[in-house]
Amino acid sequence: MRAFALPRQLYTEVAIALLVVLLGVPLFYALHSLFLQELRARRARRIFETQGIKCLPRAFLNGNIQDVAAITAKARAQPMSKITHAVVPRILPHVYEWRKTYGEHFTYWFGFEPRYVLKEPEQAKELLSTKSGHFKKRGGRPDTKDLIGGGLAALDGEKWAQHRRILNPAFFLDKLKAMAPTMGGLTVEIMKTWGYRVERKDAIDVAEEFRNLTADIISHTAFGSSFAEGKLVFEMQHKQQELFSKLIATVYIPGSRFIPTTQNRYRNSLRYRIHEVLGQIIQKRIELGDRLHGDGYGNDLLGLMLAANKGELVGNQKNLIMGLNELIDECKTFFFAGHETTATLLTFMFLLLATHPEWQERLREEVFELCGRTEPPTADSLNHLKLVGMVINESLRLYPPASLILRKAENDMKLGETLIPAGTTILVPIIAWHHDERYWGADADEFRPERFEEGIAKACKVPGAFLPFSFGPRNCIGQEVRQYSS
Repeated sequence: MRAFALPRQLYTEVAIALLVVLLGVPLFYALHSLFLQELRARRARRIFETQGIKCLPRAFLNGNIQDVAAITAKARAQPMSKITHAVVPRILPHVYEWRKTYGEHFTYWFGFEPRYVLKEPEQAKELLSTKSGHFKKRGGRPDTKDLIGGGLAALDGEKWAQHRRILNPAFFLDKLKAMAPTMGGLTVEIMKTWGYRVERKDAIDVAEEFRNLTADIISHTAFGSSFAEGKLVFEMQHKQQELFSKLIATVYIPGSRFIPTTQNRYRNSLRYRIHEVLGQIIQKRIELGDRLHGDGYGNDLLGLMLAANKGELVGNQKNLIMGLNELIDECKTFFFAGHETTATLLTFMFLLLATHPEWQERLREEVFELCGRTEPPTADSLNHLKLVGMVINESLRLYPPASLILRKAENDMKLGETLIPAGTTILVPIIAWHHDERYWGADADEFRPERFEEGIAKACKVPGAFLPFSFGPRNCIGQEVRQYSS
């Protein structure tokens, strides 16, 4: 019996029809998506302008992305002619420039997305505390999420609350005190190396040295005996940072991360390797703890986290169990976030002390008086170093680890008297407020640690204008530890 055969012309027509469908459906959805985004953008503009809030003109697809890039490039085209702490024009140049034209609060556009620059700290208090549940962390572009994955810094809602409850015990002061000798020992080692290099009159790249020191400390205190593998993770995360700094300067095209370009293959290889190394470290520790019936996870951060996650939960917390991928993401988060912020703080603090030798002497005398001259400070003695704490706070004011905070409105929501339309990203200009004369006085751009002599509350004219660790329930998990050590 002969098989039924379709005419060649019919094959061609079927193929063309399938091609039209395959190309037409995505095109239809893309055009539909653009149409809806344009409608939302126009609605947001109407709502803001009705309230007297100025909105920048915008290009159809890019919004003000190219304007931001041009202003930033111009602001950073030349090195600073002298040492000055008036750094807002270089760190947030577009906000600095547009505030002069449009006022303290205004809206610009990141593509179709409105970005509202918050006017005052009182609104930030409401945004980050009393109404924090209505404003979510901004997700960011998909090809830059590898650095911290789905860790605490990226989560929202109940999942965030679950992870926070599990991780909190690992950051209790009594747990971290046990790590102080390791931190002190590693710091003494690098100080000795610096001493030899100073004698030889070698140049010291302080920023690079502190990156290595903090990576070494976190590798030891987070992963214990597996610190060598942990150090490898840090090195790969540093490569991810360099890659992502290039990515965020470009417009993201949906789906482009799946195209097998050289850059995407490199990005994927870093992600897979970090996942593999951290997975092996965690799996070994879990197997060790299981053999010892939950008593062998260790006293490092990973061990404390596993203990809280696996065996030491009580009451209604017994269901707070993270899977392997979630544990890996949390390791990536505290490794990257803890390392980068601490290295940045130390670098700028040393710059400030180098340009103010009188404060070097005052801090040295305080440390020698309270801690002695031969041994590193203990965890208990740190709490009595008042001058050190003042200098740390002033360093955090002038050079905060995060220059801004972004939150996104899921629905129409009021902040104070301002109605924020759904889909708006709110920008909290931390570094701009830290340098604002309205809150800190005419010397806001100057290094004056004595402003913190009576504590943070007395240092600033307006509560909430000092936000180095954010505010509210989503503040930095290590904030209390830093305040204690100050």
